[in-house]
Amino acid sequence: MFASSSSLRLYALATSAALARASALGPRSYAGDAVDANELHAYDGVELVHVRRQVPDADTIHFNVLHHLSGIAPYFDSPGVGLQPQVPAGCSVEGASYLLRHGDIYANDFDYESYLGPFGSKVANYTSKSDFANFAPLSFLQSWSSPITNETEQVEKLTPTGAADAQALGKLFAKRYASLLASTSEGENVTLWAASSDRSTQTAQNFIQGLGSNTSASLALQIIQEEEDQGADTLTPHESCDTYEGSSGSEQSAAWRKVFTAAPIARFNAAVPGFNFTETDIVAMMEFCGYEMVINNSSNFCSFDIFTPEEWLGFEYMNDIMYNYNIGYGFTASPSLGTPWLSATAAALGLGNATLNATTESQKIYLSFSHREEPAFIASALGLFNDSGVTGAPINESLPTDRINYDRAWRTSRLLPFLGHVGLERITCTNATGAQEGTYVRAIVNGAPMPLPSPCNQDGPGESCAGADFQTFVQTRAEMYDFATDCANTEGEDAISFFANITTAMTA
Repeated sequence: MFASSSSLRLYALATSAALARASALGPRSYAGDAVDANELHAYDGVELVHVRRQVPDADTIHFNVLHHLSGIAPYFDSPGVGLQPQVPAGCSVEGASYLLRHGDIYANDFDYESYLGPFGSKVANYTSKSDFANFAPLSFLQSWSSPITNETEQVEKLTPTGAADAQALGKLFAKRYASLLASTSEGENVTLWAASSDRSTQTAQNFIQGLGSNTSASLALQIIQEEEDQGADTLTPHESCDTYEGSSGSEQSAAWRKVFTAAPIARFNAAVPGFNFTETDIVAMMEFCGYEMVINNSSNFCSFDIFTPEEWLGFEYMNDIMYNYNIGYGFTASPSLGTPWLSATAAALGLGNATLNATTESQKIYLSFSHREEPAFIASALGLFNDSGVTGAPINESLPTDRINYDRAWRTSRLLPFLGHVGLERITCTNATGAQEGTYVRAIVNGAPMPLPSPCNQDGPGESCAGADFQTFVQTRAEMYDFATDCANTEGEDAISFFANITTAMTA
Protein backbone atom coordinates (compact mmCIF):
# COMPACT_ATOMS: atom_id res chain seq x y z
CA MET A 1 0.00 0.00 0.00
CA PHE A 2 1.08 3.56 -0.62
CA ALA A 3 1.20 6.23 2.05
CA SER A 4 -2.21 7.79 2.61
CA SER A 5 -0.82 11.27 1.96
CA SER A 6 0.04 10.32 -1.60
CA SER A 7 -1.86 9.41 -4.71
CA LEU A 8 -0.63 6.92 -7.27
CA ARG A 9 -0.61 7.74 -10.95
CA LEU A 10 0.28 5.16 -13.57
CA TYR A 11 1.33 6.19 -17.03
CA ALA A 12 1.15 4.03 -20.14
CA LEU A 13 4.55 4.35 -21.75
CA ALA A 14 5.26 3.56 -25.39
CA THR A 15 8.78 2.21 -25.29
CA SER A 16 9.37 2.89 -28.98
CA ALA A 17 8.25 6.52 -28.85
CA ALA A 18 10.85 9.03 -29.96
CA LEU A 19 11.85 11.81 -27.60
CA ALA A 20 9.87 15.00 -28.07
CA ARG A 21 12.05 17.91 -29.04
CA ALA A 22 11.18 21.55 -28.48
CA SER A 23 11.46 23.91 -31.41
CA ALA A 24 14.45 26.21 -31.17
CA LEU A 25 15.84 29.38 -32.59
CA GLY A 26 18.94 29.21 -34.70
CA PRO A 27 22.28 29.61 -32.94
CA ARG A 28 23.74 33.09 -32.53
CA SER A 29 27.37 34.06 -32.25
CA TYR A 30 28.66 36.87 -30.08
CA ALA A 31 31.98 38.69 -30.34
CA GLY A 32 33.30 36.12 -32.77
CA ASP A 33 32.66 33.23 -30.42
CA ALA A 34 32.35 29.75 -31.84
CA VAL A 35 28.95 28.27 -31.10
CA ASP A 36 28.17 24.59 -30.80
CA ALA A 37 24.42 24.42 -31.22
CA ASN A 38 24.09 20.91 -29.80
CA GLU A 39 25.59 20.46 -26.36
CA LEU A 40 26.64 16.86 -25.80
CA HIS A 41 26.80 15.44 -22.32
CA ALA A 42 28.32 12.02 -21.73
CA TYR A 43 27.41 9.96 -18.69
CA ASP A 44 29.23 6.66 -18.53
CA GLY A 45 29.58 6.64 -22.30
CA VAL A 46 25.95 7.61 -22.97
CA GLU A 47 25.63 10.85 -24.91
CA LEU A 48 22.77 13.17 -24.02
CA VAL A 49 21.87 15.76 -26.64
CA HIS A 50 20.05 18.66 -25.07
CA VAL A 51 17.62 20.92 -26.85
CA ARG A 52 19.35 23.04 -29.48
CA ARG A 53 20.30 26.35 -27.90
CA GLN A 54 22.85 29.09 -28.29
CA VAL A 55 26.09 28.42 -26.38
CA PRO A 56 28.05 31.66 -25.92
CA ASP A 57 31.73 31.16 -25.06
CA ALA A 58 34.42 33.76 -24.37
CA ASP A 59 37.23 33.79 -26.91
CA THR A 60 40.24 33.29 -24.70
CA ILE A 61 39.28 31.02 -21.82
CA HIS A 62 36.36 29.02 -23.20
CA PHE A 63 34.07 30.59 -20.62
CA ASN A 64 30.48 29.40 -20.95
CA VAL A 65 28.00 31.76 -19.31
CA LEU A 66 25.48 28.94 -18.95
CA HIS A 67 27.79 27.16 -16.52
CA HIS A 68 27.79 30.09 -14.08
CA LEU A 69 24.09 30.87 -13.60
CA SER A 70 23.55 28.96 -10.34
CA GLY A 71 19.92 27.88 -9.98
CA ILE A 72 18.78 29.19 -13.38
CA ALA A 73 21.35 27.32 -15.46
CA PRO A 74 20.17 24.87 -18.11
CA TYR A 75 21.35 21.41 -17.11
CA PHE A 76 25.00 20.57 -17.69
CA ASP A 77 27.21 17.82 -16.32
CA SER A 78 29.26 18.97 -13.35
CA PRO A 79 33.05 18.81 -13.69
CA GLY A 80 33.16 17.45 -10.15
CA VAL A 81 36.70 16.82 -8.96
CA GLY A 82 37.84 15.05 -12.12
CA LEU A 83 36.82 11.48 -11.27
CA GLN A 84 35.55 9.47 -14.22
CA PRO A 85 31.81 8.71 -14.28
CA GLN A 86 32.28 5.24 -15.74
CA VAL A 87 31.66 2.36 -13.36
CA PRO A 88 35.12 1.20 -12.19
CA ALA A 89 36.57 -1.81 -13.99
CA GLY A 90 35.50 -5.09 -12.45
CA CYS A 91 32.47 -3.50 -10.78
CA SER A 92 28.76 -3.29 -11.52
CA VAL A 93 25.97 -1.08 -10.19
CA GLU A 94 23.62 -3.08 -7.96
CA GLY A 95 21.41 -0.22 -6.76
CA ALA A 96 20.95 3.54 -7.15
CA SER A 97 18.92 6.36 -5.65
CA TYR A 98 18.63 9.95 -6.91
CA LEU A 99 16.89 13.15 -5.91
CA LEU A 100 16.35 15.33 -8.99
CA ARG A 101 15.32 18.95 -9.26
CA HIS A 102 12.54 19.83 -11.70
CA GLY A 103 13.36 20.94 -15.24
CA ASP A 104 13.49 24.39 -16.84
CA ILE A 105 10.79 26.85 -15.79
CA TYR A 106 9.86 30.27 -17.18
CA ALA A 107 10.79 31.89 -13.86
CA ASN A 108 10.39 31.26 -10.18
CA ASP A 109 8.12 33.55 -8.21
CA PHE A 110 10.87 35.32 -6.25
CA ASP A 111 12.94 36.12 -9.33
CA TYR A 112 9.90 37.33 -11.21
CA GLU A 113 8.56 39.52 -8.42
CA SER A 114 11.93 40.93 -7.36
CA TYR A 115 13.79 41.31 -10.64
CA LEU A 116 12.27 40.11 -13.92
CA GLY A 117 8.82 41.67 -13.65
CA PRO A 118 9.99 45.12 -12.51
CA PHE A 119 12.73 45.28 -15.16
CA GLY A 120 10.35 44.19 -17.93
CA SER A 121 7.87 46.89 -16.91
CA LYS A 122 10.62 49.50 -16.62
CA VAL A 123 11.79 48.85 -20.17
CA ALA A 124 8.22 48.74 -21.51
CA ASN A 125 7.39 52.08 -19.88
CA TYR A 126 10.61 53.86 -20.83
CA THR A 127 9.61 56.54 -23.32
CA SER A 128 13.06 57.22 -24.78
CA LYS A 129 13.93 53.77 -26.06
CA SER A 130 16.07 55.23 -28.83
CA ASP A 131 18.57 56.11 -26.07
CA PHE A 132 19.56 52.44 -25.93
CA ALA A 133 21.20 52.90 -29.34
CA ASN A 134 23.85 55.03 -27.58
CA PHE A 135 25.40 51.77 -26.35
CA ALA A 136 25.41 49.22 -29.16
CA PRO A 137 25.25 46.07 -26.99
CA LEU A 138 22.01 47.35 -25.44
CA SER A 139 20.44 48.57 -28.67
CA PHE A 140 18.25 45.46 -28.80
CA LEU A 141 16.31 46.88 -25.83
CA GLN A 142 14.69 49.34 -28.23
CA SER A 143 12.40 46.54 -29.39
CA TRP A 144 12.84 43.99 -26.60
CA SER A 145 9.98 42.79 -24.43
CA SER A 146 9.90 40.23 -21.66
CA PRO A 147 9.21 36.66 -22.79
CA ILE A 148 7.09 36.25 -19.67
CA THR A 149 3.80 37.62 -20.93
CA ASN A 150 1.37 35.83 -18.63
CA GLU A 151 2.43 35.57 -15.00
CA THR A 152 -0.32 33.11 -14.09
CA GLU A 153 0.39 30.75 -16.98
CA GLN A 154 4.19 30.95 -16.97
CA VAL A 155 5.74 31.71 -13.58
CA GLU A 156 6.75 28.45 -11.85
CA LYS A 157 5.66 26.47 -14.94
CA LEU A 158 7.75 24.03 -16.97
CA THR A 159 8.94 25.25 -20.38
CA PRO A 160 8.85 23.10 -23.54
CA THR A 161 12.64 22.77 -23.37
CA GLY A 162 12.29 21.74 -19.74
CA ALA A 163 9.99 18.92 -20.79
CA ALA A 164 12.30 17.85 -23.61
CA ASP A 165 15.40 17.91 -21.41
CA ALA A 166 13.62 15.80 -18.78
CA GLN A 167 12.78 13.23 -21.44
CA ALA A 168 16.38 13.21 -22.64
CA LEU A 169 17.65 12.69 -19.10
CA GLY A 170 15.17 9.86 -18.61
CA LYS A 171 16.48 8.19 -21.74
CA LEU A 172 20.03 8.52 -20.45
CA PHE A 173 19.12 6.96 -17.09
CA ALA A 174 17.38 4.11 -18.90
CA LYS A 175 20.62 3.28 -20.69
CA ARG A 176 22.88 3.75 -17.69
CA TYR A 177 20.69 1.75 -15.31
CA ALA A 178 19.16 -0.74 -17.74
CA SER A 179 20.12 -3.70 -15.56
CA LEU A 180 18.49 -2.18 -12.47
CA LEU A 181 15.26 -1.50 -14.33
CA ALA A 182 15.26 -4.98 -15.85
CA SER A 183 15.84 -6.68 -12.49
CA THR A 184 12.42 -5.75 -11.11
CA SER A 185 10.30 -8.83 -10.54
CA GLU A 186 7.72 -9.66 -13.19
CA GLY A 187 4.40 -8.06 -12.40
CA GLU A 188 5.94 -5.39 -10.13
CA ASN A 189 6.22 -1.70 -10.92
CA VAL A 190 9.32 0.43 -10.76
CA THR A 191 7.99 3.30 -8.65
CA LEU A 192 9.21 6.89 -8.98
CA TRP A 193 8.23 9.74 -6.66
CA ALA A 194 7.51 13.44 -7.25
CA ALA A 195 6.57 16.39 -5.09
CA SER A 196 3.03 17.54 -5.85
CA SER A 197 3.82 20.87 -7.55
CA ASP A 198 3.07 20.92 -11.28
CA ARG A 199 6.68 21.59 -12.28
CA SER A 200 7.91 18.58 -10.30
CA THR A 201 5.20 16.15 -11.42
CA GLN A 202 5.44 17.26 -15.06
CA THR A 203 9.21 16.86 -14.97
CA ALA A 204 8.75 13.34 -13.60
CA GLN A 205 6.16 12.52 -16.26
CA ASN A 206 8.46 13.64 -19.07
CA PHE A 207 11.41 11.85 -17.48
CA ILE A 208 9.29 8.69 -17.38
CA GLN A 209 8.54 9.04 -21.09
CA GLY A 210 12.27 9.05 -21.79
CA LEU A 211 12.90 6.26 -19.30
CA GLY A 212 10.12 4.16 -20.77
CA SER A 213 11.41 4.52 -24.32
CA ASN A 214 14.36 2.30 -23.45
CA THR A 215 12.96 -0.22 -20.98
CA SER A 216 10.13 -2.70 -20.86
CA ALA A 217 9.74 -2.23 -17.10
CA SER A 218 6.35 -1.10 -15.81
CA LEU A 219 6.73 2.39 -14.38
CA ALA A 220 4.58 4.10 -11.76
CA LEU A 221 4.64 7.62 -10.33
CA GLN A 222 3.68 8.31 -6.73
CA ILE A 223 2.84 11.92 -5.85
CA ILE A 224 4.05 13.14 -2.45
CA GLN A 225 2.06 16.08 -1.14
CA GLU A 226 3.86 19.25 -0.05
CA GLU A 227 2.34 19.88 3.36
CA GLU A 228 3.73 21.66 6.40
CA ASP A 229 2.62 18.89 8.77
CA GLN A 230 4.45 16.01 7.06
CA GLY A 231 7.64 16.37 9.04
CA ALA A 232 10.52 14.47 7.44
CA ASP A 233 8.23 12.15 5.44
CA THR A 234 8.34 14.39 2.39
CA LEU A 235 10.29 15.40 -0.71
CA THR A 236 10.08 19.07 0.33
CA PRO A 237 11.52 19.22 3.86
CA HIS A 238 11.99 22.99 3.65
CA GLU A 239 8.19 23.27 3.62
CA SER A 240 7.83 21.33 6.87
CA CYS A 241 10.88 22.62 8.77
CA ASP A 242 9.86 25.33 11.22
CA THR A 243 13.36 26.80 11.45
CA TYR A 244 13.74 27.29 7.69
CA GLU A 245 13.47 30.90 6.51
CA GLY A 246 13.10 31.52 2.80
CA SER A 247 14.63 34.99 3.07
CA SER A 248 17.87 33.81 4.67
CA GLY A 249 20.92 34.96 2.75
CA SER A 250 19.29 38.08 1.31
CA GLU A 251 21.26 40.50 3.49
CA GLN A 252 24.64 38.87 2.84
CA SER A 253 24.10 38.49 -0.92
CA ALA A 254 22.88 42.10 -1.17
CA ALA A 255 26.19 43.28 0.29
CA TRP A 256 28.11 41.57 -2.52
CA ARG A 257 25.51 42.61 -5.11
CA LYS A 258 26.33 46.24 -4.38
CA VAL A 259 30.01 45.55 -5.08
CA PHE A 260 29.82 43.55 -8.29
CA THR A 261 27.06 45.59 -9.98
CA ALA A 262 28.87 48.92 -9.55
CA ALA A 263 30.91 48.64 -12.76
CA PRO A 264 28.07 47.71 -15.16
CA ILE A 265 25.80 50.32 -13.56
CA ALA A 266 28.40 53.01 -14.22
CA ARG A 267 29.02 51.75 -17.76
CA PHE A 268 25.36 51.62 -18.74
CA ASN A 269 24.34 54.88 -17.07
CA ALA A 270 27.17 56.74 -18.79
CA ALA A 271 25.63 55.75 -22.13
CA VAL A 272 21.92 55.77 -21.20
CA PRO A 273 21.58 58.10 -18.18
CA GLY A 274 17.84 58.52 -18.57
CA PHE A 275 17.10 54.88 -17.79
CA ASN A 276 18.93 54.98 -14.45
CA PHE A 277 20.17 51.40 -14.26
CA THR A 278 20.13 50.01 -10.69
CA GLU A 279 21.46 46.96 -8.87
CA THR A 280 18.20 45.10 -9.35
CA ASP A 281 18.20 45.95 -13.07
CA ILE A 282 21.64 44.37 -13.46
CA VAL A 283 20.54 41.20 -11.68
CA ALA A 284 17.37 41.07 -13.79
CA MET A 285 19.35 41.33 -17.03
CA MET A 286 21.67 38.53 -15.96
CA GLU A 287 18.74 36.38 -14.89
CA PHE A 288 17.05 36.98 -18.24
CA CYS A 289 20.12 35.42 -19.87
CA GLY A 290 19.29 32.15 -18.14
CA TYR A 291 15.51 32.29 -18.34
CA GLU A 292 15.40 33.38 -21.99
CA MET A 293 17.71 30.48 -22.77
CA VAL A 294 15.23 27.96 -21.39
CA ILE A 295 12.27 29.77 -22.99
CA ASN A 296 13.62 30.77 -26.41
CA ASN A 297 16.98 28.95 -26.52
CA SER A 298 18.68 32.28 -27.19
CA SER A 299 19.31 35.52 -25.30
CA ASN A 300 20.99 38.80 -26.15
CA PHE A 301 21.61 39.33 -22.44
CA CYS A 302 24.26 36.59 -22.52
CA SER A 303 26.54 38.64 -24.78
CA PHE A 304 30.03 39.38 -23.47
CA ASP A 305 29.63 42.86 -24.96
CA ILE A 306 27.13 43.51 -22.15
CA PHE A 307 28.71 41.72 -19.19
CA THR A 308 32.29 40.53 -18.84
CA PRO A 309 33.20 37.01 -17.69
CA GLU A 310 34.33 38.52 -14.38
CA GLU A 311 30.90 40.09 -13.91
CA TRP A 312 29.25 36.74 -14.60
CA LEU A 313 31.46 35.23 -11.92
CA GLY A 314 30.24 38.00 -9.62
CA PHE A 315 26.63 37.05 -10.37
CA GLU A 316 27.40 33.41 -9.67
CA TYR A 317 29.10 34.34 -6.39
CA MET A 318 26.10 36.43 -5.32
CA ASN A 319 23.92 33.35 -5.69
CA ASP A 320 26.46 31.16 -3.89
CA ILE A 321 26.38 33.54 -0.93
CA MET A 322 22.58 33.60 -0.84
CA TYR A 323 22.22 29.83 -1.12
CA ASN A 324 24.92 29.22 1.48
CA TYR A 325 22.81 30.92 4.15
CA ASN A 326 19.50 29.73 2.70
CA ILE A 327 19.99 26.03 1.95
CA GLY A 328 23.70 25.37 2.41
CA TYR A 329 26.12 25.07 5.29
CA GLY A 330 25.36 28.62 6.46
CA PHE A 331 21.93 27.28 7.47
CA THR A 332 22.91 25.02 10.35
CA ALA A 333 19.90 22.73 9.92
CA SER A 334 20.61 22.09 6.23
CA PRO A 335 22.19 18.62 6.75
CA SER A 336 19.25 17.69 8.97
CA LEU A 337 16.86 18.29 6.08
CA GLY A 338 18.88 15.97 3.85
CA THR A 339 19.55 13.20 6.36
CA PRO A 340 16.06 11.58 6.11
CA TRP A 341 16.65 10.97 2.39
CA LEU A 342 20.14 9.64 3.13
CA SER A 343 18.86 7.22 5.76
CA ALA A 344 15.97 6.05 3.57
CA THR A 345 18.30 5.56 0.61
CA ALA A 346 20.79 3.56 2.69
CA ALA A 347 17.98 1.26 3.82
CA ALA A 348 16.58 0.92 0.31
CA LEU A 349 20.00 0.02 -1.11
CA GLY A 350 20.54 -2.63 1.55
CA LEU A 351 23.13 -0.63 3.46
CA GLY A 352 21.10 0.10 6.53
CA ASN A 353 22.49 -2.86 8.49
CA ALA A 354 25.72 -4.82 8.81
CA THR A 355 24.96 -7.42 6.13
CA LEU A 356 26.12 -6.45 2.62
CA ASN A 357 26.23 -8.38 -0.67
CA ALA A 358 22.92 -10.33 -0.65
CA THR A 359 20.37 -9.52 -3.37
CA THR A 360 16.65 -9.73 -4.00
CA GLU A 361 14.49 -9.38 -7.08
CA SER A 362 12.84 -6.21 -5.76
CA GLN A 363 13.19 -2.62 -6.93
CA LYS A 364 16.79 -1.49 -7.12
CA ILE A 365 16.51 2.08 -8.42
CA TYR A 366 14.83 4.95 -6.55
CA LEU A 367 14.18 8.23 -8.40
CA SER A 368 12.51 11.25 -6.80
CA PHE A 369 11.72 14.75 -8.12
CA SER A 370 11.48 17.93 -6.10
CA HIS A 371 12.66 21.57 -5.98
CA ARG A 372 15.93 23.48 -6.09
CA GLU A 373 16.34 23.44 -2.31
CA GLU A 374 16.49 19.68 -1.87
CA PRO A 375 19.70 18.74 -3.75
CA ALA A 376 21.56 21.21 -1.53
CA PHE A 377 20.16 19.66 1.64
CA ILE A 378 21.25 16.21 0.49
CA ALA A 379 24.68 17.47 -0.57
CA SER A 380 25.18 18.99 2.88
CA ALA A 381 24.02 15.77 4.56
CA LEU A 382 26.67 14.00 2.48
CA GLY A 383 29.32 16.60 3.35
CA LEU A 384 29.86 17.64 -0.29
CA PHE A 385 30.87 21.12 -1.51
CA ASN A 386 31.92 21.83 2.07
CA ASP A 387 34.50 24.59 2.54
CA SER A 388 34.85 24.02 6.27
CA GLY A 389 35.74 20.41 5.57
CA VAL A 390 38.56 21.60 3.33
CA THR A 391 39.97 24.50 5.34
CA GLY A 392 38.78 23.83 8.87
CA ALA A 393 37.63 27.46 9.06
CA PRO A 394 34.08 28.53 10.01
CA ILE A 395 31.95 27.97 6.93
CA ASN A 396 30.75 31.54 6.44
CA GLU A 397 34.30 32.91 6.49
CA SER A 398 34.82 31.14 3.17
CA LEU A 399 32.31 33.48 1.50
CA PRO A 400 33.38 37.09 2.14
CA THR A 401 31.00 39.75 0.82
CA ASP A 402 33.63 42.23 -0.37
CA ARG A 403 35.47 39.99 -2.83
CA ILE A 404 35.11 36.63 -4.58
CA ASN A 405 36.67 33.57 -3.01
CA TYR A 406 37.72 31.77 -6.17
CA ASP A 407 38.94 28.73 -4.22
CA ARG A 408 35.60 27.96 -2.58
CA ALA A 409 34.12 24.48 -2.68
CA TRP A 410 30.52 25.73 -2.47
CA ARG A 411 29.50 26.29 -6.12
CA THR A 412 25.78 26.12 -6.72
CA SER A 413 26.05 26.21 -10.52
CA ARG A 414 27.50 22.70 -10.27
CA LEU A 415 24.78 21.55 -7.88
CA LEU A 416 21.51 23.35 -8.66
CA PRO A 417 20.97 23.71 -12.42
CA PHE A 418 17.59 22.74 -13.77
CA LEU A 419 17.38 18.93 -13.53
CA GLY A 420 20.27 19.01 -11.05
CA HIS A 421 20.52 15.73 -9.17
CA VAL A 422 22.35 14.09 -6.29
CA GLY A 423 22.53 10.33 -6.08
CA LEU A 424 24.17 7.31 -4.52
CA GLU A 425 25.22 4.14 -6.32
CA ARG A 426 25.78 0.80 -4.63
CA ILE A 427 28.46 -1.00 -6.64
CA THR A 428 29.74 -4.54 -6.28
CA CYS A 429 33.27 -5.36 -7.37
CA THR A 430 34.50 -8.86 -8.16
CA ASN A 431 37.89 -8.38 -9.76
CA ALA A 432 38.68 -4.68 -9.62
CA THR A 433 42.37 -4.03 -10.07
CA GLY A 434 44.03 -2.91 -6.86
CA ALA A 435 40.88 -3.14 -4.75
CA GLN A 436 39.38 -5.81 -2.56
CA GLU A 437 36.21 -7.49 -3.73
CA GLY A 438 33.08 -6.28 -2.03
CA THR A 439 30.39 -3.61 -1.90
CA TYR A 440 31.12 0.09 -2.28
CA VAL A 441 29.15 3.34 -2.55
CA ARG A 442 29.66 6.31 -4.87
CA ALA A 443 28.06 9.75 -4.61
CA ILE A 444 27.11 11.22 -8.00
CA VAL A 445 26.30 14.91 -8.53
CA ASN A 446 25.11 15.87 -12.01
CA GLY A 447 27.03 13.05 -13.61
CA ALA A 448 30.22 13.53 -11.60
CA PRO A 449 31.43 11.12 -8.88
CA MET A 450 32.26 12.97 -5.65
CA PRO A 451 34.31 11.41 -2.82
CA LEU A 452 32.54 11.18 0.52
CA PRO A 453 34.23 12.51 3.68
CA SER A 454 35.33 10.54 6.75
CA PRO A 455 34.76 7.83 7.83
CA CYS A 456 34.78 7.03 4.12
CA ASN A 457 38.45 6.70 3.22
CA GLN A 458 38.27 6.91 -0.59
CA ASP A 459 40.00 3.54 -0.72
CA GLY A 460 37.47 1.84 -2.97
CA PRO A 461 37.52 1.67 -6.78
CA GLY A 462 37.10 5.14 -8.25
CA GLU A 463 37.58 6.70 -4.79
CA SER A 464 34.36 5.04 -3.63
CA CYS A 465 33.44 4.30 -0.02
CA ALA A 466 33.57 0.76 1.37
CA GLY A 467 30.11 -0.52 2.27
CA ALA A 468 30.88 -0.94 5.98
CA ASP A 469 32.39 2.55 6.14
CA PHE A 470 29.32 3.95 4.42
CA GLN A 471 27.07 2.33 6.99
CA THR A 472 29.10 4.01 9.73
CA PHE A 473 28.95 7.27 7.79
CA VAL A 474 25.14 7.15 7.59
CA GLN A 475 24.77 6.24 11.25
CA THR A 476 27.12 9.05 12.28
CA ARG A 477 25.30 11.63 10.15
CA ALA A 478 21.93 10.53 11.53
CA GLU A 479 23.23 10.99 15.07
CA MET A 480 24.64 14.43 14.25
CA TYR A 481 21.65 15.79 12.33
CA ASP A 482 18.13 15.18 13.61
CA PHE A 483 15.26 16.61 11.59
CA ALA A 484 12.73 16.92 14.41
CA THR A 485 15.19 18.59 16.79
CA ASP A 486 16.88 20.94 14.34
CA CYS A 487 13.61 21.94 12.68
CA ALA A 488 11.78 22.33 16.02
CA ASN A 489 9.04 20.11 14.61
CA THR A 490 6.28 18.59 16.68
CA GLU A 491 4.15 17.31 13.76
CA GLY A 492 4.64 14.60 11.18
CA GLU A 493 7.11 11.77 10.92
CA ASP A 494 10.84 11.82 11.65
CA ALA A 495 11.77 9.67 8.65
CA ILE A 496 10.86 8.99 5.03
CA SER A 497 8.45 6.06 4.74
CA PHE A 498 7.41 6.06 1.09
CA PHE A 499 10.47 4.17 -0.16
CA ALA A 500 9.37 1.26 2.03
CA ASN A 501 5.75 1.53 0.94
CA ILE A 502 6.27 -0.44 -2.24
CA THR A 503 5.93 -4.19 -2.64
CA THR A 504 9.40 -4.89 -1.26
CA ALA A 505 12.61 -3.01 -0.62
CA MET A 506 16.11 -4.04 -1.57
CA THR A 507 17.67 -5.78 1.41
CA ALA A 508 21.13 -6.97 2.21
